[in-house]
Amino acid sequence: MKSIVRVIAITSVFFLAASLLIFPAIKKHYDNENGMRNIVMNRMTRDAEEAVAAGLRYAADLESFHNEYEDRAVPDAVEFIAINDISSYEEDMGRDAFGSEFICRVKGKDGKPAAFLKITYLSGDGSFTAYTVGAILLLSYTASILVVIILYRLMVKPFNDLSEYPEKIAKGRMTEGIPRNRSGLFGRYIWGMNMLRDEMNLKDKNIRVMEKEKQTLIVSIAHGIKTPLSNIRLYAEAIEKGIYHDDKKPDEKDAEIAGKIRQNVDKVEGLVKEIMDSSTAAADGYTLHITSFYLKELMAIVKEEYSGRMDLLHIPFETVCENDPLLVSDKDGLYRVISQLLDNAVKYGSGKGISLRMGRQDEDVIISVKNKGGLLSEEETAYVFKSFWRGSNAKDREGQGIGLYVAKKIVEKLGGDIFMKSWEAEDITEVTLIVPIDVNL
Repeated sequence: MKSIVRVIAITSVFFLAASLLIFPAIKKHYDNENGMRNIVMNRMTRDAEEAVAAGLRYAADLESFHNEYEDRAVPDAVEFIAINDISSYEEDMGRDAFGSEFICRVKGKDGKPAAFLKITYLSGDGSFTAYTVGAILLLSYTASILVVIILYRLMVKPFNDLSEYPEKIAKGRMTEGIPRNRSGLFGRYIWGMNMLRDEMNLKDKNIRVMEKEKQTLIVSIAHGIKTPLSNIRLYAEAIEKGIYHDDKKPDEKDAEIAGKIRQNVDKVEGLVKEIMDSSTAAADGYTLHITSFYLKELMAIVKEEYSGRMDLLHIPFETVCENDPLLVSDKDGLYRVISQLLDNAVKYGSGKGISLRMGRQDEDVIISVKNKGGLLSEEETAYVFKSFWRGSNAKDREGQGIGLYVAKKIVEKLGGDIFMKSWEAEDITEVTLIVPIDVNL
């Protein structure tokens, strides 16, 4: 909107400047022209008075005037009218700055009016020119403003609205396709962006499935290695203590070899632990991006992304932002967590209602997502944030069991905590996260 206001302001200033320059120039031009015409009319008046004094009827020789003066200064017609008494006529009646017809008094020898000259110019109506130029400037200004507004509404504004979507897709914030704009000018672009979104979502889904399978395989192998390692350790300790000798006395050489076996078992167990730790950590490769923002900005992003989707699914969606503190935190990370909670509420809830509340409490921000249905037992809620864990309500529903795990990791990186609670009597599931207002404190 600022760009259109800027363009309109520049256009207005341009036409105002043009008006301030053009109209004085027109007036100056006609002032100069009228000055030359006054000289010619005064000359004709003197010639007419000389003719009257000589008892002659004055006839203007326009050709000789054209030879002496510029063509625009010479009138197109001069009429000499003799009268006995023209005292009732005002001197030079009809003269004005932009006039085209002039009445000049001709005096006799006695100084009294004896005749008058009617001098006519067929061109040079300055008022008409000024009005014409003014009308053209006004029409041009109006047309320019209309063109700017039409271009803004049909092209600039729709394109500005669309320009946000590549960033949203890159950040995984596109839960819906881009709606078609009414002008239809960006139909192919919108179609391409929606196809890109669908393709990225599909690839992201496939990557998550493959990642889960890979991590599951790694964890399974690691767990499988732990059991034989434990047995090898027991056997080494038994040999070291001489349990397999008939006299139950350890052999020095055997004990030395058994000790080396046990040391290698310790190394392999350490490697297994590292594999399992890295395998779990690999499920969350998120890096924090700390910025300053207001809580209502976060709420606005969530509402923009989810309100339309909830309407399409006919799920009542309530959002409440109790206050608007300034946060120093990761806006995209918090959105990612809230997005995961809302997606879960849609996927596992009954569709009878979802509410999102945000607000400051002391030095923390409390964010909660409630939904109808999707209840888990108290025993299960203790495991919902474990990697690759899926609850009893996940049957026949897609998922890899890492969404809430990643959400918890992000919240923990922000110095907060997240937990789930179910109210069986009210058929409500609530997930609440608490994060500090300033993660740098």
